Amino acid sequence: MSLIAGILVLIQGIVRMLRGELVIIGVLDEFRRRILGGLALEVVGAIAVVFGILILVGAILIYKPGNETAGGIIVLLFSVLSILTGGGYLVGFLLGIIGGVLGLAKK
Repeated sequence: MSLIAGILVLIQGIVRMLRGELVIIGVLDEFRRRILGGLALEVVGAIAVVFGILILVGAILIYKPGNETAGGIIVLLFSVLSILTGGGYLVGFLLGIIGGVLGLAKK
């Protein structure tokens, strides 16, 4: 579950970054507003990509003997933080919470 959560958050971050890039490319009128809007999407997308990578790292740690607790905490923490960037279409957020709790229970 944690792996799927990380992948969904990562995909959403990449999509947001690409949407921001498209907004920047397609600006002819209202130059400043669109540039700033595009940059904001790219920044949020980059943060989501970082959260997705960290969720994936935590998910991998859950499957290594002795690292279940650390992996579960990482997955849980960054899944909760990912809600600020969209949470992997909310499905990634929910799967991350469930996967993190299961990782903590696995110890």
